Amino acid sequence: MATKKISADTQKLLIYAAVIGGGYFLVLKPLLIKLGIMQDPALALQDAAQSQNITDYVSSAVASQKPTKSRGEWQLIADSLYTDLSQIVRNNRSDAVYQLARPQNDADVALLIDTFGQRQQNWFGFSAGGTQTLPAFVAQNLTSSDLDVVNNNYQRKGIKFRF
Repeated sequence: MATKKISADTQKLLIYAAVIGGGYFLVLKPLLIKLGIMQDPALALQDAAQSQNITDYVSSAVASQKPTKSRGEWQLIADSLYTDLSQIVRNNRSDAVYQLARPQNDADVALLIDTFGQRQQNWFGFSAGGTQTLPAFVAQNLTSSDLDVVNNNYQRKGIKFRF
């Protein structure tokens, strides 16, 4: 039985395809994930689980307590928090701490987290990393002393949630 040899042109084409494929999977794809342009599949699964956990938390908190503000008011507060913390250069931590102190019970905190949703961090006007929920966003952008102020405020009010 005779075997066919692969021509030189076909060999070159196969080598180019292997190099390009390897370059994509070993260099380009990890770089795109690191820059937040492409989402890591493991993080996508984690985000889905987080979203379900937040939905469960909101449902149980709102069922057990009455929120002190409407969902629309919490949306405005969430937008203010995002504006205060999303820009590294123009970070307004003092207003963010004030906005985080506005919840009066766990239902308020749950609605604030729910209305904040998943938002993008910006570095010097450019998107950085993947989207984050309010707890992750706050933990990344506030100092530990700011978080202590917020958590102590929640403790005094009887709110169980802590950042």
